Amino acid sequence: MKTNRILLLVFAVIMISCEKSNDEELSVLTTLKGESGLTYNESLEQWTELKDKNGNSYIYQTTFVSWTGFGSTTELKIEEGVVTSRIYQEFKTNETDGQREIIDSYTETKTNVGSHEKGANPLTIDDLYHSCASEYLTVDNENNTLHFETELDGLMTLCGFVPDGCLDDCFRGVTINSFQWID
Repeated sequence: MKTNRILLLVFAVIMISCEKSNDEELSVLTTLKGESGLTYNESLEQWTELKDKNGNSYIYQTTFVSWTGFGSTTELKIEEGVVTSRIYQEFKTNETDGQREIIDSYTETKTNVGSHEKGANPLTIDDLYHSCASEYLTVDNENNTLHFETELDGLMTLCGFVPDGCLDDCFRGVTINSFQWID
């Protein structure tokens, strides 16, 4: 009988902890705002409206740049909701003139998209919104600084976190630095 009470108490504590965690995650999605003033949920709603209006074909680019001058850019083309190409360029910044020097690159098309390890994963904007909500805005916000930004039209441009105390190349998440609709 005593064992049953202990198990019941442990189960109740776990359920309360899960409810709090889910409430905290929901709160972040509805309250964390970037400079544009939009929350994640508002941005996702705007994205859905933009996609309905313009179609599900677009090109976006994401870039990573280290404080050391090393970086990469990945451009993804999505046609009717499917990733159809991925173009990758790895670069280093010339210390003398500040120009980017390409040190590695590739182009993937329909038949081999995702075949290279380097570069941003071949994901649609819908996929990025999903990973934003499920992987990046759900981290412990007491030990991480959460970031969420959008364009004026509502499109997410940044979603992720930086662990507290981290100094170099610490951001983990989604960045979109260029976006355009295609016919």
